[in-house]
Amino acid sequence: MGMVLCLAGGLAIAPTTPSAAPAASSAEPEQPTGLPPIFPLADVKPGLVGLAWTVFSGTKPEPFKVRVVSVVQNFVPHQDVILVKAEDPRVEFSGIVQGMSGSPVYIDGKLMGAIAYAWSFSKSPLAGVTPIESMLGERTRPRRHNDDAVATMSPRTGVGSELLPVSIPLSVSGLSDGAMSLLTEDLRPFGIVPMRAGGGGGRRRAPGELAAKIEPGSAIGVQLIRGDMNASGMGTVTWVNGNTILAFGHPMFGSGEVSFPMVTGEVHTFIPSQATSFKLASPLIEVGTVVQDRPSGIMGDLSQQAVMMPVEVRVTAPGAPMRTFRAEVARNKRLTPSLVSAVVTSAIADTEPDVTEMAIRLDSRLVVHGMGQVVLNDQVFSPEGLSPRVLLTARGLRALAEILNNPFQPAVVDRYEVDVKIDFRSDVAEILAVSLPGDEVKAGDVLPLRVTLRPYAGQEYVETIPVTIPKLLAGQAVKVEVASGALVRPDVPRPESLRGYIANMAAFYTASSIVVSLSTPDDGASLRGRLIPNLPQSALDTLRPGNQTRRADNYRVADRTVFPSSRPVVGRQELTVLVREDSLGRNR
Repeated sequence: MGMVLCLAGGLAIAPTTPSAAPAASSAEPEQPTGLPPIFPLADVKPGLVGLAWTVFSGTKPEPFKVRVVSVVQNFVPHQDVILVKAEDPRVEFSGIVQGMSGSPVYIDGKLMGAIAYAWSFSKSPLAGVTPIESMLGERTRPRRHNDDAVATMSPRTGVGSELLPVSIPLSVSGLSDGAMSLLTEDLRPFGIVPMRAGGGGGRRRAPGELAAKIEPGSAIGVQLIRGDMNASGMGTVTWVNGNTILAFGHPMFGSGEVSFPMVTGEVHTFIPSQATSFKLASPLIEVGTVVQDRPSGIMGDLSQQAVMMPVEVRVTAPGAPMRTFRAEVARNKRLTPSLVSAVVTSAIADTEPDVTEMAIRLDSRLVVHGMGQVVLNDQVFSPEGLSPRVLLTARGLRALAEILNNPFQPAVVDRYEVDVKIDFRSDVAEILAVSLPGDEVKAGDVLPLRVTLRPYAGQEYVETIPVTIPKLLAGQAVKVEVASGALVRPDVPRPESLRGYIANMAAFYTASSIVVSLSTPDDGASLRGRLIPNLPQSALDTLRPGNQTRRADNYRVADRTVFPSSRPVVGRQELTVLVREDSLGRNR
């Protein structure tokens, strides 16, 4: 079953011992204690009756009756699934709900497996159970012991009437509507459903504080954001042995080896739905680390503590004191930029939620482990407030994603900070056209380049920019490009290392600049992290031999001039001119 991601508040929880609740029969079953024996998949037959355990409300697991329907062989590669039908009034009404992922199923006191799959829009409370043998196999998988594991994720497939992982409810709090929409879109492929649960939650356990008792059937979560904003995916514990926990019965992201905080949870209630019902739950206290995210479930280690990435957002708006928001987000190549964007968007929306014209400046600082810091700035204009998608185009968040996914070596971003300054003004102009005073351009001339701009909701105006035509361009066709500095990358060599990759990111032009570039056919080279301009053809042939692959790359030589603008600029325009000989008749 998919996970439900709850953004919720933290509630104090004391050690508890699960008490049996009435099931379909009048007997009062007790949950197996200690390490239960295994009910082998080979012995599973249709008609067998057993008990599944999950939390219906609060923190104590309760049993409900299930009956084996069949066994589906090779449901996923090298793994069978056991079909069961719930026979309990509480489940017959709601069906198999999001958040039940991992609920253990026992036959005669022996552990058969974990509820993990269900059908959307099903009229019958049928579930797919992952055999416990498949889950136990994850204990022996070799680990890299990397506390900063940042694996990628593998989307789930399948819709409609297929047997799908029970969706995981993502309990969230402190996020704006825009951030919720962003997370919903990004997490949909993984069967994770963000929903508001209210309050804070998922705090770290204080020194000397007793942890909640964790047992099969109790609520367990994977925390993605904590602090002023919270997000935790909630499921159910299947098996506990010492510091090792198995849960969910299916993957969360399919990331392999990971390092996510693991938290206990409280279930408020079941929310029935015609599509898929779900548990409304909140995270409570961090108790360990999720270390494996595999097809048969997740594995947690109670003796470890995950390292998250701190995020700090400082927002200044007209007539208001600066507000500071602090959160920590999970480390993951694909997920971390989206989580940071959700935090930053929510901080801005909380400070200034008005849907109106905004000019926003973002000064970002990324601290890269072992590489120092990268400082970047963005100037963004939005006529309708700041949406998460606009924010994702910001240079700071793009740099975060690029560093985490760089082609050179694993990278860890120790910290992300951003200062946000908001002004309520329509302060932006679009480049509409460029023109020269005549058709003839001579090498060495200084030309008055006319740039026509149109401000938002304003009248067009013209900026005249003096542009010098270098003498070396005589006799060549030259492209003249006029663009916002935000759209132009400075000439940088192809990086040869992560350090060079990061150095290239630190080279940029601001949006409050107009950049004029004069480009010619290739006559320069980029070699081993350096730019070599203005090379004769014989030198280029030497640097780019045809008998090997590691050679110099072409780049287009550009004479580039940067002019400050009184406001942020968007857009680009270009024209092509033929440069004639200079006044003395010289071609070069």
